Amino acid sequence: MSYLEYPRIHFSGNFQADVPTVDNIELYHDPNNFEPRFQRPMVLPGQLNGMWNPLGTGSFRLVGCTVTSLVRADGSTGADDPLIGGQVTEDDARVSAKLVDLDVNDQQVSMIFGLRVRLVDAAGAELFRGDFEPAAFDDLWSRFDPGRPGDLSAAYQSVLTNVVWAEETTHAPLAELREASAAGLLSVKFTTDRAEIDPSSPRITYGRVIGAIGPAGPDEPRHFVASRRLRRQAGGTFNHAPCRVDTTSGVVSVDLANSLPVATSGGPVASVGPLHLAVLPPDGVPRRVAALGTVDEEFLESRAGIADVRLTAEQVAAVVSTRIAVVDSAARPVVLLAENADATMLRADDPVFRLHPGGAEATASTTLHATRLGSPAAGVEITLGGADETPGLDHPHLLTTDVRGRAEVTLVGGDPGPPGPFGDGRTFSVPYGPVGSPVEGRLHVLVTELYQAPEHPTWVADVQPIFQRYANLYPAMRKVLDLSNHHDVVRYRDAIKYALSLPVAHPNHMPVTRALSPAKRDMVLRWLDSGPVPAVLRIDTPEALRSALQQALLVEQAVIPPYLCALFSLKPNRNVEVAEIIRGVVRQEMLHMALVGNLLNAVGGRPRIGRPGFVPVYPGRLPGPVLPDLEVRLRRCSVEHIRDVFLAIEQPEHPIVDGRRFTGAVLDRSRIEVADTGELLAASEAELDGLAAWFDKAEYPTMTIGWFYNQLARAVIGLDRELAQQGGTLFAGDPARQVSWPGAPGTLFRVTDRHTALLAIHEIIEQGEGSPHELDADTRPASGELGHYYRFKEIVEGRRLVRDHEGRWVYEGAPVRFDPDDVHPMVDDPDASLLQDGSRAKAQADVVNATYTKMLTGLDRIFDGNPQELADVQGLMYSLEVEAGKLLELPSGLEPGTVAGPAFQSSAVPW
Repeated sequence: MSYLEYPRIHFSGNFQADVPTVDNIELYHDPNNFEPRFQRPMVLPGQLNGMWNPLGTGSFRLVGCTVTSLVRADGSTGADDPLIGGQVTEDDARVSAKLVDLDVNDQQVSMIFGLRVRLVDAAGAELFRGDFEPAAFDDLWSRFDPGRPGDLSAAYQSVLTNVVWAEETTHAPLAELREASAAGLLSVKFTTDRAEIDPSSPRITYGRVIGAIGPAGPDEPRHFVASRRLRRQAGGTFNHAPCRVDTTSGVVSVDLANSLPVATSGGPVASVGPLHLAVLPPDGVPRRVAALGTVDEEFLESRAGIADVRLTAEQVAAVVSTRIAVVDSAARPVVLLAENADATMLRADDPVFRLHPGGAEATASTTLHATRLGSPAAGVEITLGGADETPGLDHPHLLTTDVRGRAEVTLVGGDPGPPGPFGDGRTFSVPYGPVGSPVEGRLHVLVTELYQAPEHPTWVADVQPIFQRYANLYPAMRKVLDLSNHHDVVRYRDAIKYALSLPVAHPNHMPVTRALSPAKRDMVLRWLDSGPVPAVLRIDTPEALRSALQQALLVEQAVIPPYLCALFSLKPNRNVEVAEIIRGVVRQEMLHMALVGNLLNAVGGRPRIGRPGFVPVYPGRLPGPVLPDLEVRLRRCSVEHIRDVFLAIEQPEHPIVDGRRFTGAVLDRSRIEVADTGELLAASEAELDGLAAWFDKAEYPTMTIGWFYNQLARAVIGLDRELAQQGGTLFAGDPARQVSWPGAPGTLFRVTDRHTALLAIHEIIEQGEGSPHELDADTRPASGELGHYYRFKEIVEGRRLVRDHEGRWVYEGAPVRFDPDDVHPMVDDPDASLLQDGSRAKAQADVVNATYTKMLTGLDRIFDGNPQELADVQGLMYSLEVEAGKLLELPSGLEPGTVAGPAFQSSAVPW
């Protein structure tokens, strides 16, 4: 039994597929290449951005679907039945269903999860409800050739389970449907087309839906009708159509809902005149059997595109033993649809699978059904798979149908190899068909990676990489919580745990991709339950230290563009004191970046700066496990911007040491002798041991920059000690990769051992982020300079920081003048992709981005074994300032009165 049998309800109306289109582009799945513009809708021609609906929620909805007609059990139409005008709608007590692709590499089997269908009469009373068993669309094609996306049409067929009927059924057709569905199932089929993807249209994400509901049998395929299949003809304009011949009643039903072409793009059904059911005897000349009637828009929407015709006993005898077809009304009929040469059909009931190796969900099965002339075909030999089989998926390659025309296929997911940057596994397309015949269909399989969960998962190493991807791909979720933000995740942990623990078919299940393996899901759940504040970072291996140092490198890289943007926005020779302060801080941040590069090289790592790899983007958060609540933006210089962002980055942090708040100096630099080239010449052992002891004792607030560097220092101490006890060394890097910077604004230590590593980390903390100094402390920083926070604060306060006559630090020194009129009116958060193609601003912005990219590439080369190229990169830095200055003279074309500005976008994005 199926929706093609009687009794049957027809409906039509609208659907909404609010899909998040950021998910559709493979590149965007790699967090290392993600940029904020990928979450904006496409605006300019040829500019993808986040395509046409980046803020989609993934929701699938039935909207305004009305019962248009019905067929009683005896075949009568009941044109005046009170059911007509009722509504086929979604659940009114839970969130909408979700429409989900199998994978970014397989978007041809989008599946509906969590749809609950309700039938409501014209008075609003619910007559039944049932859960739509998840199903993928089938027979995707274009009604207009060549067509636009809105001309695509596809069909969903499934069953409604857990059907709950109204206590009293007064509608006779409904009582017949309930009686016919003794198995507690209903069969439903609907066709979707006319999906609107134009961002300027008020109907964006909406389309048309046409469907039918009928009885379902317990032992029948749920996602197709195991009967006859009328196929598209070579060069024809009609698409495949299911067909069923009921030999008992003599009724032939042909479902043309997903078969009819349209006359114009987005227009009505093409005029093809009356259609006829025909037989195709061996001579190939079609012979009409019965008229199917005229097909048009009214037929499509009022009858769900299903043509029913009752045959005589003689006609039934003809069609059950001969190929059948649909032909037109011409004198010499043209075959529009027809069965294949041997009137066979082969289909898989479940064609889409998500397999997860290493557990119970590594295996799944489906049933292949074969028919001949509409009846089960026994002994059909079936071949599965092609010649390019690769490890990761195991399945039989040859099967034979049993007496019921069925063959079971078991799929076993194995290790698909390491995941690529665009997903957590591999997709497989397994073709199947009768031996010696063309392919009839395909099984679509996602096999996730063979994942071994760590014993002690952390946010940085294990959870954030998963959640960051979902935060990137589903930006609408950020209106509720930001999955890339540790604080948000901990704050909403109960809701996240609830969503992750739901069945995959539930509409509230998270993530909406349904691609997260059970092993990763369980790891995330375990992490969420691991304590009041789940672990953020653990550095207990050299590999973990190298990974954390790469994160630190990115933190230092990320703070430089916002400072440079403010500096470049100052008009030449204006706001001189402010420019001096910002430029001094920038130079020290470059020193910090170089110090981390030397640290990473010293422990056998390979610093990566620029593409390929993560490049900080704006607006955005700092990379790594620091300051998750701070959004860093590129803005012109202003007191407000320095106060709100720069001071937040450079906020002094006073750790607890020996139970007390520490505010003084850690190290007496007068007892440390260093060469101009960064080599440690002499040092007091007491000072060096005291520095190590301080790092061991200091307790910074979690997820501050000082805390992060303190964790790095502790890891250096612990791993160096552990490896030395084993006869090894942590500092196995090539000394020739160490970079020297004579004349640096501080000391660029050449890192060769634990002592120089800790001195390098101390230099970073002391000069800027994480400095433990306080203005009222008795000692000044070892460098003799105040930290970055206090230097920026001089701009905010408008005065230099000096000691008064009582020895207190006060902002009462020489004026630090700032005139906002001497700042270029740069647009906030410059983005080269927003500038008009062909404009001078766009051309110059591309030059600036290219220069920035060269600078990153040069820095990458310096720390990748070419330290002698430092002078070349310094030249690029000056060139960047010159080119940015030219850009700041050009109108942005975005906001009245604003000029363009440097976006600091790497132009080496791999498309």
